[in-house]
Amino acid sequence: MAAPDGRAEYFNAQWFAYTGASYAEAADDGWLRAAHPDDLPRVVGLRSQTLQTGDLFETEFRLRRFDGEYRWFLVRSVAMRSPSGEILRWFGSCTDINAQKRAEELLLFFARAGSVLSESLEPRVLGRNFAKLLVPDFADYCQLFLIDDDEFVLLADDYADAAQATVMHDLLARYPVTRDDRLIAGVLASGQPRLIEEVLPEMRAERAEDAEHRALLDGFDARSLICVPLVARGNLIGVFLSGYTRSGRRHSPSDVPVLHEMARRLALALDNARRYQNEHEVAAAFAKAMLPRELPRVEGVRLSRLYIPASTELRVGGDWFDAFALPSGLIGLSIGDVTGHGLDAAIVMGEMRQAIRSAAIESNAPSQVLDHADRVLAMNHPDAIATAGFGIYDPADRSLTYATAGHPPPLVARADGSVYEIIASGLPLGLRSAGTCDSTAVSLDGGSLVCFYTDGLTEFDRNAIEGEKSLHAALAAQALAPARDPAEAIYHAVVHDGSHHDDTAILVLQIE
Repeated sequence: MAAPDGRAEYFNAQWFAYTGASYAEAADDGWLRAAHPDDLPRVVGLRSQTLQTGDLFETEFRLRRFDGEYRWFLVRSVAMRSPSGEILRWFGSCTDINAQKRAEELLLFFARAGSVLSESLEPRVLGRNFAKLLVPDFADYCQLFLIDDDEFVLLADDYADAAQATVMHDLLARYPVTRDDRLIAGVLASGQPRLIEEVLPEMRAERAEDAEHRALLDGFDARSLICVPLVARGNLIGVFLSGYTRSGRRHSPSDVPVLHEMARRLALALDNARRYQNEHEVAAAFAKAMLPRELPRVEGVRLSRLYIPASTELRVGGDWFDAFALPSGLIGLSIGDVTGHGLDAAIVMGEMRQAIRSAAIESNAPSQVLDHADRVLAMNHPDAIATAGFGIYDPADRSLTYATAGHPPPLVARADGSVYEIIASGLPLGLRSAGTCDSTAVSLDGGSLVCFYTDGLTEFDRNAIEGEKSLHAALAAQALAPARDPAEAIYHAVVHDGSHHDDTAILVLQIE
């Protein structure tokens, strides 16, 4: 109960039992010291407004228990008035709603976690985002360790206190986590989470290897923690630790099943990410192996090429370029992109490149060469689709005959810096029928260059219009002042920040 001006005058036994405070400490406005610091400004502002208006005071905020833990309460205060409306006294009540708030937080937490665990296929990004999800709302710190060749590797961590982060990084650098750590060894052996509601000084003494180790453990001051195994598809892949330090919060038994479920989801996401990463590496290696290591040397012509596998996500494997000398003295030039990604796309890519090569030996008509590749694709991979372009360059008269199967058109940059497209039409491989497109012939001037490319170049930042503008500008610059490696120069002029979400293949034919 409180006086008309809000000064608290009476508390029941439950208040003293919960807070552990004396009457002298709680009287007047002293009870507000039990409110959580983050909630206090809001509570004080609402209370001041209520004292002025006499309206019902009702809000939810956290109150500190005698052991330092904060719990959520619904706090109400109503005025008792005289017949004339004068406030005689305030009556207040605090109702523990921690379970309900916890349920609300957990629903939100799981919803956010679902988004976090599905937004990337890179293990470090997954780990970092998960740690930030946990800290500071559900922990003061979080550490994720993966097992790599029987060693523990710190994948990600996060800390509510920057100073404690510095202490922990120093601690991990001098005393790395190993299987011999008593806490982790117990978790690995049982496969079950381990809760330490209160970290006692003697526990640090037992864990410390020497006096310096003990000093660092005391400096970090972990007071409550949970160690949870990361198990995916029956395999133990690591552990994560969630803990509290000086915030006054504690992990409780009710946290164990929640974090155990989160560990299950996290472990599966990390395992998927590692599997995708492995496939990414295999597909990238296979794709590079399928591309030509050397380009033909032809008098009066300079050829330059570049292949960059995707740097993010599993989007590697389908792009190719090729240049080869034909028995007739002509030069075959091909570029293409198989829909889909990964090892399957890389396999199809290799077959299409070889199909075009073999067909070019029998026919000098680029459209017929693409028709042959289309038939090979339909026979071997009836559900696959690929865009492709094929051209035949004749060094004798500097002419280029070109046909397309739905691929971005090659660009020609003249010596004066002007740029134009080689216009051709035709459906992609897998969707076309024989004789549905014709070849286009162009004459090339001395000093001009032709750029064949895949859409990973112009769509590196998912803005194809700006990418095409940048490519035109880069080609004009190359025509005016050729670089030692035109393909590489063009790539760096277009892809400013070095990031690319898809494969990029570039083939440049430069007329000397």
